[in-house]
Amino acid sequence: MKLSWVSFNLHRDRWLVLLCLAIFVGCSNTFIYNRLDWLIPWYVDDYVDLNRAQKSEFKAQLRVLLDWHRSDELESYVLILNRIERDLEHPIDGDTVQSWLDLLLVAWQRIENRILPLALDLGDELSEAQMAEFIEALWEKQADYEKEYLARSDAKYAEDLFENLENNLSDLLGRLSPQQKNLLLLSAGSLQRFDHAWLDDRRAWLMRLQEMLKREPGWQTSVVEALATRDEQRSDEFAKRYAHNQDVINGVIAEVINRRDTKQSTRLDKELKGMRRDLETLIKDVRTGHP
Repeated sequence: MKLSWVSFNLHRDRWLVLLCLAIFVGCSNTFIYNRLDWLIPWYVDDYVDLNRAQKSEFKAQLRVLLDWHRSDELESYVLILNRIERDLEHPIDGDTVQSWLDLLLVAWQRIENRILPLALDLGDELSEAQMAEFIEALWEKQADYEKEYLARSDAKYAEDLFENLENNLSDLLGRLSPQQKNLLLLSAGSLQRFDHAWLDDRRAWLMRLQEMLKREPGWQTSVVEALATRDEQRSDEFAKRYAHNQDVINGVIAEVINRRDTKQSTRLDKELKGMRRDLETLIKDVRTGHP
């Protein structure tokens, strides 16, 4: 999982939170979780080169963050898994899927709230040259996204969405049936194109962030306030397309899961039990003082 020190809020498609947290806490990825103390600094290094003292201080603060996450957050994920497993005992709908995502989003926001002070502290320590490097890297990423996404035809856009949905659901259910794939194809075709609105929104945010990162007095408060009102600043077009697409995606996820066969049910049960097992292992490690 990749997190940069401020840009973590630049692209957060909420229907993907389930996948993000699955990677964060389980799905046989205890290996990844136990190495977040170097994965996150590695990603920060993609944006700006820290000197030795900055890396040391950042890692010390990161250790506090990870200790908090292990001691306070992991059991909340078990409760979310309990909720999902109970819901799956009966047919589900898009509202059920959204309720899972809402729970996961609240958990994700708690992580964001802990990361932000760490990010702002790091930002205060960057030299002018490092800050310029960081901003340049953000704009380079924007240019990469625009080059990759905006050149797609509408047909390619729908194809990419279909493949993303198929891959994510196949990870949970195994091979999808032709009927399930057809549901995804129809849904992908009914989604409204969102990449232009997202990139326009991201560009506007970067321009706003760049001004704040000149680090005039009170800049940290400005960043906090800007992030808190991020959703309110988005265009009506962004909000309308986002809401439409999320409803479609939630609905088709529910329908595909409802149409799972015996083999897929076994696979899904195994995946959820794997997440639970990894969570319980991590929780036990915390209680016994295991690193």
